[in-house]
Amino acid sequence: MDTDNMDIAAALGNNNTEGAEIWNMSLVDQLTSLDGRINRLRYITTSILFFVVSLIYIIPVGIVLGILWVVSGVPEFVIDFFLGLVMIPVWYCGYAISVKRLQDMNWGDGWITYLQIYTVLCVIWGMTPVGSSIQSILDIITAVMALPLLVCVFVAGEHGPNRFGPDPLNQLPNK
Repeated sequence: MDTDNMDIAAALGNNNTEGAEIWNMSLVDQLTSLDGRINRLRYITTSILFFVVSLIYIIPVGIVLGILWVVSGVPEFVIDFFLGLVMIPVWYCGYAISVKRLQDMNWGDGWITYLQIYTVLCVIWGMTPVGSSIQSILDIITAVMALPLLVCVFVAGEHGPNRFGPDPLNQLPNK
């Protein structure tokens, strides 16, 4: 059974979609683009899918880096640094998903700057040597900074189109 955005809008009881801009975003766009909006359910499901794909990505990368570490004898902090480098695409995808969710709530500007700072700190955390005092400090900082981002799960998006694009639920503004 094929379900598209118009079917979802009809199921929500809003059959008047004439003249409304239609939300249409591929999974690749959801994971990589900084434009547009995604609703809460799509944010949660995309985040779960992203987590699974990230594990599938990081396990072989970690194995390869572990083998290189054992065979080459390079210091462990070099391997930690390279692991942080190969994790940048993962952090970027998480950043892109969260940006679109914040844009759905029409919370750009300051919130996106906060998310950028958080993402940069996560990248720095990933490049620090395991067990170092810097990593311990960054563990605490990134954990505390992640708490306000829980709003992405609990706050409803703005109804109707906003400055970031059409409503992902194709709802027209309340009249």
